[in-house]
Amino acid sequence: MGSSKKEDLPFKLNPLSGEDYIPWKDPSEMSKEELKLYLQIKRLQVRINFERLQSSISYTGMVIEAFQSLGLQEWILNLLNPDAPDIAD
Repeated sequence: MGSSKKEDLPFKLNPLSGEDYIPWKDPSEMSKEELKLYLQIKRLQVRINFERLQSSISYTGMVIEAFQSLGLQEWILNLLNPDAPDIAD
């Protein structure tokens, strides 16, 4: 009984769970309300991806600032590229 209700759902319970989201039917066959819902889902996916990108950039910036404040910037650069000439020389 309980499983039949789950199977009757036209879409996943969490449609924003990944990039592989596929609508339950072709957009050309959707009603106006279904298209609105589909577009809202797509907008939310774009917003989530943009916020992930922003947080990644912020996190990277914080790590770089931490290395700079600790004076480890040159050490990290030499570690990543040992063949590069030393700028301080």
